[in-house]
Amino acid sequence: MHTTTFEADEERVAWEGLASSCASPVRRLGAFAILGFVFFVAAITAVILFYNLFGERLIEGQGVPVPPAAFYATLALGAAVSSGGFALWLIRSRRSYRAFSRMLSRGGLDPKRPTRDGLRAYSDEQLLALRSRHERMSSDKKRVLMERIFGFRADDSFALGPLSALPDTFEMNALRVEWESNLILRSAEPMPEISWRDESRMEILPRQLDEVRKLVFILHFTSESVRKLKRSYGYRTDHWHATVPEGKLWNAVRDHEQARRAQAALNRHRARG
Repeated sequence: MHTTTFEADEERVAWEGLASSCASPVRRLGAFAILGFVFFVAAITAVILFYNLFGERLIEGQGVPVPPAAFYATLALGAAVSSGGFALWLIRSRRSYRAFSRMLSRGGLDPKRPTRDGLRAYSDEQLLALRSRHERMSSDKKRVLMERIFGFRADDSFALGPLSALPDTFEMNALRVEWESNLILRSAEPMPEISWRDESRMEILPRQLDEVRKLVFILHFTSESVRKLKRSYGYRTDHWHATVPEGKLWNAVRDHEQARRAQAALNRHRARG
């Protein structure tokens, strides 16, 4: 029996905590491998310096070679830093995932089925980014999974090149109704679970929108739309006035400009950070 009732924003925060516990293990392993390598380079440099300052020189005027045992010990220490850091992150990640899962469960939500009760936890920006990703998926298995989780369909009202809907518009509200209706129509079918491993690979749990993440989502679905426009009407955007049908030209230019502005805003954030 649950003891907590979430408001919409509180629910997104709880989902964001769960999602943040599911960072990609491959990326984390790579980051810790780089950390271990940097540690090894710094440590072996210190060892070489130590031996050259205090070691016994075999030939006057030449450097002192580092004993193999010292080299391999430093290498092993770097590997231990890398593997130990990754193991510690993995333990903390799984612990955090369990804690946020319990929090969501107390609120009457299913942490492994975020759309069981509809799409309320998802922002318009994230849904459009997810639907754009679904549009270009080559894996049938992943496409079917996204369709069952979000109610997407290949023949729904969503379209790229140009976009058929933008956040906070009537068209977006209509898409939400369509997708949620699809979920209701398939409610008798079992809904797949999104495990820690699934989320770390696919990144489909609800995200709390901050300014940067909102820009990332906007850039994703607008750039996908621009990519399709370029394939259909030419890569020279200054020629679109002659190649894009009149009824689509304004929206095509809108998508291109929005993608450009989102990219510029992200670049400014990265420069400041």
